Amino acid sequence: MTESTYKCVNCGEKASALYRTYGPSVLKLTKCENCKGVVDKYIEYDPVIVMIDLVLMSKEAQRHIIYNTEFKSYWKLFIILIMLETYGVWRNDSLFNIVINTVCDIRNNSTINSTHITLPIKISVPEPWSSDCKGWVQEDKEAMDLFIWEKDFYIQFLSIFAGITVFITTIHLLMKFFKNFCFQNEVSLISLMKSFSLSNMSLLFTLPMLVWGNNDTPPETRILHYLMVFIYSFVFFYNVFRVLYESPKTVTAFILSISYFAKYMTTFHMTPFIRRITS
Repeated sequence: MTESTYKCVNCGEKASALYRTYGPSVLKLTKCENCKGVVDKYIEYDPVIVMIDLVLMSKEAQRHIIYNTEFKSYWKLFIILIMLETYGVWRNDSLFNIVINTVCDIRNNSTINSTHITLPIKISVPEPWSSDCKGWVQEDKEAMDLFIWEKDFYIQFLSIFAGITVFITTIHLLMKFFKNFCFQNEVSLISLMKSFSLSNMSLLFTLPMLVWGNNDTPPETRILHYLMVFIYSFVFFYNVFRVLYESPKTVTAFILSISYFAKYMTTFHMTPFIRRITS
């Protein structure tokens, strides 16, 4: 890590160093020239405290991880979280699946976790999308061949990966576009990947339902749980990208909403497409 990448966790101002050493066991934390506070207080904090502050969406903790630490294992976290998201969709146990089952009017019993919401009005699916809706209708996994079951997981993994790629690309390109109209920070691909992996850790809150949810779990409980996780995830991404790009609030929320839409639309169309070409 080069010195120019250090930033004050309080105000985001660049710093030449995080601390100065005055002996084998003596060091002094650097003061920020802009806000006059300590550049990075988390250097002396236990990692558990840092994690708690991250869960509480502290911008100071986010700046500490993104700018003032090595965080070399972000790509491992990136892969693990993709597999977790894939598992939820493959198991038909996610907010994304609930929306698809409702909009496409899918009432199959592919898993015990299949949830369908009865809406007061019928939603008409555009004709080009109707074939993709049919592509999400699955057979009963209990009756499927083990190889087909495993193959479907890999299909979902590729589909989720494509959606995440579109999500990251959309955010970065739109942020660069809006940079011409308002001041924003110059962001490298590595910093973007670190920020995405950090924000996507909110998916870990889906684990309780994925692990302990069963056929006795009411659909309302399942929907409420995943909806709360999605809202928390959206706010987490919003805060992290505000820290990363230093972009205005409205611009960040607008771009994040478009990126989420692009991600889920890509996943929705990609899964039936991959199934067709691999069948």
